[in-house]
Amino acid sequence: MSQTNSVFILTLSIIGLGFFIKKYNFITEKEGKTISKFLMHTTFPALMIFSTARVKLDSSLLLLPLFCIVFCSIMIAIAWVWFAKYPNDLRGVLTMGAGGLNVGLFGFPLIEGLFGKEAMVYAVMFDIGNTIMTFGVVYPIGSYFSSNHKGLPAFGTLIKKIFSLPPVLGLFIGLIINVSNVEMPTLFFDFLGTLAQANKALVLLLMGIYLSFELNKKQVIAISKVLVIRYAVGILFVLGIYFSFSHDSLLYAVLIICVTLPSGMTILPFADELNYDTRIPGTLVNISLLISFVLMWGLVLGLHLN
Repeated sequence: MSQTNSVFILTLSIIGLGFFIKKYNFITEKEGKTISKFLMHTTFPALMIFSTARVKLDSSLLLLPLFCIVFCSIMIAIAWVWFAKYPNDLRGVLTMGAGGLNVGLFGFPLIEGLFGKEAMVYAVMFDIGNTIMTFGVVYPIGSYFSSNHKGLPAFGTLIKKIFSLPPVLGLFIGLIINVSNVEMPTLFFDFLGTLAQANKALVLLLMGIYLSFELNKKQVIAISKVLVIRYAVGILFVLGIYFSFSHDSLLYAVLIICVTLPSGMTILPFADELNYDTRIPGTLVNISLLISFVLMWGLVLGLHLN
């Protein structure tokens, strides 16, 4: 069995394990939120520091956040126009669903498994743009259309929210260590490496715990439109990357995975906070997870990315 098939089958198996331990009541989604909080404050920031502190940085990496911002902005702009005649409570949550990617929870484990830890620096830099879009654009859009009439959040509030996230702090700590050439003790990296290794399995289990197939038929058409936006734009970017980048570069492979990622899970707590129907983002996240999984598998094999 090829490495690619092994990675995807292993990934699917761990996600399936998470789904079944929830299905048979060994664990609940409420307990999954506790696991998510644990990941956000331990293994995830450890992975950020470990991935960015020991890789070779170059100027080309600075374009990756911008690339992600342009990619997400196009999807959000299309959704803004397409859903203009929808009621605000539906327009807000659908437009939020068109922007933001599941880079950390879904993308990182796959990218690391397929291409190794050296590929993580590209994924991390791409995720900087995703973080900016998620908290700087997606959340304000949700606030603007919310029935809570929260309006647009203050710029200072957004900046504080972004930089208070442990993974973001971990990213900047790793970058500071990298550019300053500080010699850290071997034990320091051994400690972070152990935590980082635990991140992959725990994240995939968490994805399975959140996986649900309870669909609301009345919302399927609206959700389908968001999926059309996401994957139509994603495929166009795949074609652009295919004809613009050297096929033997690691960046080429990572970017193709990144532009086919599913919807970001942050839309779930956003929808809950802003008083939207959480079944819509829940269904969107789950369907996009399955579509992205199959699409990535096909692209990796078809384009010989690994």
